[in-house]
Amino acid sequence: MTARLRLILNGWIHRVRQSPDRGSATLETAKVVLPLTALMVLFIILCQRVVGTNMDINSTASAAARAASLARSPQEAVDTAQQTAAANLASHHHTCATLTVTVDTAAFGPGGQVGVTVTCRMATSDLIGLGLPGTVSGSSTAYAVVDSYRDVAGTP
Repeated sequence: MTARLRLILNGWIHRVRQSPDRGSATLETAKVVLPLTALMVLFIILCQRVVGTNMDINSTASAAARAASLARSPQEAVDTAQQTAAANLASHHHTCATLTVTVDTAAFGPGGQVGVTVTCRMATSDLIGLGLPGTVSGSSTAYAVVDSYRDVAGTP
């Protein structure tokens, strides 16, 4: 080795050995990035829960409206819609703290329609075991047409 190269290498090795802060930037970055990443993951899970709940409520309202449109009387439509909504949400593994099913049978009859509004409020305490306070709620309305040739009680 040349003398000049030896001096450069010795100076570099000397600086490396004397620097007690070597690698501390990586450690400090990890202290900040890891908790922020964990919070972002929890936020994404919460957003997924909200979106998933709304999608399930939409499908529940549609299923309840379809079931109500197949009923023979307005009262049977109300009962069928409520039972279908509860069963549909249970099949999606959701338990509503308050489940409200409102059935509009004003236009119930051959060629008419039936509307179902499902409102559900679920607790967020079971969200990945964190015991978060609060609730996730959603509401959806769906309409289904009663078949024109359907025999409905009370119609000629």
